[in-house]
Amino acid sequence: MYKINSYVVYPMYGICKVIGIEQSKVNSVLIECYILECDDENLRLKVPTARVKEYRIRKIISKADAENFLHILQNKPDDIENNWKIRYQENEEKLKSGDIKDTIEVARGLFARNKFKELSASEKRLYEKAYTFIVNEISIALKKDKDEIEDIVSNALEKSAKKVKNKDEDLIVPKKSSKRKS
Repeated sequence: MYKINSYVVYPMYGICKVIGIEQSKVNSVLIECYILECDDENLRLKVPTARVKEYRIRKIISKADAENFLHILQNKPDDIENNWKIRYQENEEKLKSGDIKDTIEVARGLFARNKFKELSASEKRLYEKAYTFIVNEISIALKKDKDEIEDIVSNALEKSAKKVKNKDEDLIVPKKSSKRKS
């Protein structure tokens, strides 16, 4: 059970503050709901307390985890699918998972790819969402100003992108190529 004024991560909405717990009538049945305020999306949501796991809502990472994830951000991104439609779907699924590791993969991969080849508008939005989720969660976990965390995250992503080589104008080798037999 989350406490009022605590923060949670709601996949695809980002960081939300629990601003209340109330009984709501659904199909003539009273159910207990969290009232969540999602600043980045500028909206309030009612979420049945019994469905929190189903919606993949989770608590904010710990301070130790936040510090560890700042180091992980500097790692070389995993190979990224060349086909933008498949890449977009994979990245969207990662964001829907609500897992910060998946969110970091999305941000690192798209940031690095953008260094060599411009992202589509939809991928830019996906990158911005991943970046914002990371900054917001880490700033809350470390109890630091968002501007300070933005600088740290941006520097980490730059270090990550420098570990990627641009071979013959092609940033990434397709994932499936390693499985093909010659």
